[in-house]
Amino acid sequence: MVDVWKLVDKYALVSDQVSKNEVAIVLSELDRIIEQGIAGDVVELGCYKGTTSLFMARLLVLTKSTKKLWLYDSFQGLPAKTERDQAGLGAEFVVGALAATKSEVLRNFAHANLPRPIIHKAWFSDLTTTDMPQSISFAYFDGDYYSSIVDSFRLCTDLLSPGAIIVIDDYSNSHLPGVALAVNQWMANNRSAIARFTVQDSLAIIQLVL
Repeated sequence: MVDVWKLVDKYALVSDQVSKNEVAIVLSELDRIIEQGIAGDVVELGCYKGTTSLFMARLLVLTKSTKKLWLYDSFQGLPAKTERDQAGLGAEFVVGALAATKSEVLRNFAHANLPRPIIHKAWFSDLTTTDMPQSISFAYFDGDYYSSIVDSFRLCTDLLSPGAIIVIDDYSNSHLPGVALAVNQWMANNRSAIARFTVQDSLAIIQLVL
């Protein structure tokens, strides 16, 4: 197993939307997939400036993994909230907030001397499974809102390999209640496929049955 904290401490974060502890959790779960030999590529839905993406790429390089990294983002910031996303907190989550550019992500990868990821610029609702890899071993969902997480599950569920892991950001974030609602609904409909469910920091972690 890789010492993920050694990797996290070696490099600066390129945004403040994820903590070092959360990055370490994501990397630990990705490393688990690599160690277990689970087939399939790595996807991130909602990459923003690429903080988590860069660290996942570093881990893939460090472990000499042949898995490809696929990134998805509208690069237009947040969409409008729906009823399921309303909360007394979270006033900073407004339309257009957290916008980045595809060019910015690619520059960050080039600056870090990392392999160029496969990037799709689109709203998740406009994507289909044909835009995804043929099989997925690890998925990181960072869509913030109910509909984005629902779409992430829609895109990935049928492509997940046995034993695959899904990590969902903001599951325990009271500012973004739609995330937990979408995750809990998916789990209720897929209980027999779930081998492990845990919550660490703000992250929900789901591993499928082998």
